[in-house]
Amino acid sequence: MNKNLKPRKVDFTELTRMLEKYERKYGYSTIEFFRRYNDGKLGDNEEFMMWAGIYHLYLTSMPVRKFMRQDAAVAG
Repeated sequence: MNKNLKPRKVDFTELTRMLEKYERKYGYSTIEFFRRYNDGKLGDNEEFMMWAGIYHLYLTSMPVRKFMRQDAAVAG
């Protein structure tokens, strides 16, 4: 594991940028990457594990964002 990684807050926009960076680097979409990764076609190098982790955060943050938008609409 990279010892230089330290926990920090990351917003949805930054998660999106991080995913786009991997997409440009490897030449396919995050959805296609994740399909290949889950099928075991890409191995388990550190960068692919990070990409998969970032995608997981992206997916799990979407319901929270939706809830917050709904809550704001009700309040407004």
